[in-house]
Amino acid sequence: MNYIKHQTTVFALMDANAKVKPLHISLYLALFRIWNRCRFVNPIIITRMEIMKMSKIGSPNTYSKALKALELYGFIRYHPSFDPNQGSKVDMYTFDTGTCTPPVSKVIPFNKHINNTLSIKEEENSFSEEIVSQENTDMKKQQFTPPPIEYIKIYFQQKSQSDSEAERFFNHYESNGWLVGGKSPMKDWKASARNWILNIQKFTTKAKEVSQQRFQNQNKAPNNTQKVKLRPISPPPSSNNYDEPL
Repeated sequence: MNYIKHQTTVFALMDANAKVKPLHISLYLALFRIWNRCRFVNPIIITRMEIMKMSKIGSPNTYSKALKALELYGFIRYHPSFDPNQGSKVDMYTFDTGTCTPPVSKVIPFNKHINNTLSIKEEENSFSEEIVSQENTDMKKQQFTPPPIEYIKIYFQQKSQSDSEAERFFNHYESNGWLVGGKSPMKDWKASARNWILNIQKFTTKAKEVSQQRFQNQNKAPNNTQKVKLRPISPPPSSNNYDEPL
């Protein structure tokens, strides 16, 4: 294989694709080193830990997405293995036009129009849709589960609050389906509990103001003046003569 032509073609294709990032290039070079070690025979057997170390990729999730991206962009064909005792397989595409010495298993890319800009954009869109789909799946897996009231009481006790306040918090959100503001599904009940505790004093002050206002309204005369509570008038003196016997 003409290594210079191969590498020149590969990097030209990577430069033409705006979605190719440094981690994709680093990963491809790590795969190329394994391919070189195997004397350019396809497929090569890889292990995640070895390739992550060679490509300086620290996250398994990033490593998996980068491998899929290289496959979607037409640089490799990836055959994942779900057996922890068996490595995955990767077919490396050859892009040189010279002879291959020693013989190499030449793989035909399934993207026959790799130089076609429209085809590259379609693959990029497909890759973006796959990422969005994965994120949506992760979000569904992290759906909120209402906590038991015992957990809420313990948390309120840690915040120096009474069990009755914890019960009011639980009853309030249990009755409205654990919706924040009555609209948005709750994601973190502890954050909502902290807001509840911060608002206790404000709600107490507001309740006192409302109660005082109601009391004042009840004691106003029809002409909007304050009612004056008069002292009771003493009864007139009795005409009975207490000196005379009954």
